[in-house]
Amino acid sequence: MEMQGQENFLSGILMSGDVNGIAALEDLDFGVTQETDSQDEVSPTPVTKGHRKKNFHYREDEVVCSGWLNVSKDPINGANQSKSTFWGRVHAYFEENNEMGTVRTESSIMHRWLAIQLQVNKFCSCYEAILRRNQSGTTIEDKVVAAKKYYIELDKDKKSFGLEHCWNILKGEDKWKAKMKELAELEKDKQASQKKKKNPTKDKRPRGEEET
Repeated sequence: MEMQGQENFLSGILMSGDVNGIAALEDLDFGVTQETDSQDEVSPTPVTKGHRKKNFHYREDEVVCSGWLNVSKDPINGANQSKSTFWGRVHAYFEENNEMGTVRTESSIMHRWLAIQLQVNKFCSCYEAILRRNQSGTTIEDKVVAAKKYYIELDKDKKSFGLEHCWNILKGEDKWKAKMKELAELEKDKQASQKKKKNPTKDKRPRGEEET
């Protein structure tokens, strides 16, 4: 009965077409932000053939998220530190708190954060769309399940959302909410720029004037 209720809840979202402006996930290609806009300050990790790094464990993901929050919340240096300093501090936090024993570079941690940031932000958009439906008789668990299904429905590759552990850490944090607003503004600017390129202003010539 509970599963049937979840299915009906999600169907109502998808069939109504009322997504309140939420873009398809493949369209949410957010640009770099303040702490990640300079790739030359954090060099990519060299990949040695036959020695590929292991994927991040969920417990490592949690440390990355906590490290980003910890450094971002610094009341003295949070908003006034260079990219290399910011990620150096996140890396130091990771090394101090990582219980998995894996060795990660600043670059790998930064790029893992970018992946987390993108996917969690997309999921937040799906979850907020579900919440706006204000469907009665549904629990928080129902809404999370519906948001996950909505995520898959909108993803061009039909991939599932696998970073709920990161979402649980970030969702209630003011720094994350501010980051979401920043990403939304970047996306808005990007879409406006693309629209402008698709519809360039045509030169208006006086009537009767011939092109040279």
